[in-house]
Amino acid sequence: MMKKILIIDDSRNIRITLKRCLEDDNFEVDYAMNGKEGIEKLTKEDFDLVFLDLKLPVMDGMEVLRKLRDMGNDVYVVIITAYGTVENAVEAMRLGAIDFIQKPFTPGEIRDILADIQMRERIEEGKITDKKEMIEFAKLCIQNHNYDKAEEYLIKVNQNMNPSAESLYLLGVIYEEKEDYETAKDYYRKSLNLSPSFSRAEFNLNKLLDKEQS
Repeated sequence: MMKKILIIDDSRNIRITLKRCLEDDNFEVDYAMNGKEGIEKLTKEDFDLVFLDLKLPVMDGMEVLRKLRDMGNDVYVVIITAYGTVENAVEAMRLGAIDFIQKPFTPGEIRDILADIQMRERIEEGKITDKKEMIEFAKLCIQNHNYDKAEEYLIKVNQNMNPSAESLYLLGVIYEEKEDYETAKDYYRKSLNLSPSFSRAEFNLNKLLDKEQS
């Protein structure tokens, strides 16, 4: 069960907002103001979850994530982004970071993402009953680099239940990882058809289209 959380963000307002929300829910919270300080704290202490901003002084968020995994630390990471997009979502996925929260966020959004991660920790494959559990189990498979199993469950969601923009987006990222760019673009388009404001799908699709033209 998650108890100890590290916030790595150079914005005082973000740190305060997160800290208050998390402490209200009885989490133990520490923070770092830049990537280097964050790595130092992660080297010295064990945390159950990290909220990691991508735009950081000294060492950016992706470099923190790379160093963290190089250290053998598989802590859950929630990426904080100002625009709802990640420059390299495929690399983030390879590094086990598939949870994102866009600034500005509300305490309710923080609690929702924590609930999703806690659900993932409890899921047993043979006892999955609904779409939400299928998606969270697929995310768990992605974090464990079992992309084939993740794909299997995401396809089940899209074939047997009402698909979601997120499940279609995740399939797009998986196919982009496989370098099957046409299928990836197809899933990003389907995600946007369901939710035109799903900025991560739009960003990834446009990046692939730009790559074609370059």
